[in-house]
Amino acid sequence: MKKFVMILALLTLFLAAGCGGGSETTADEAAKAADAAASTAETQVAVHDCDGGCGMTKVPVDQLTQVDDKFYCTGCAKHAQEEDHSGHNH
Repeated sequence: MKKFVMILALLTLFLAAGCGGGSETTADEAAKAADAAASTAETQVAVHDCDGGCGMTKVPVDQLTQVDDKFYCTGCAKHAQEEDHSGHNH
């Protein structure tokens, strides 16, 4: 009888250990991960370096001014708009 109880206890532990862990994700966890990835993608902003001489890099495009197909920060945009670029392409 003791052997039967011992075998039953070991079998129960073995089955519990096999079912309890694992790296499989549930549908809810997968949905949460997909939502997190989507929200991260939505928060990414297009950036560009300023084409003026200031050296600013990775400035959000919505904060830049486009002059002659180049992107300038506020300070450099004033100078770029004042210059006469007719006759040459810079």
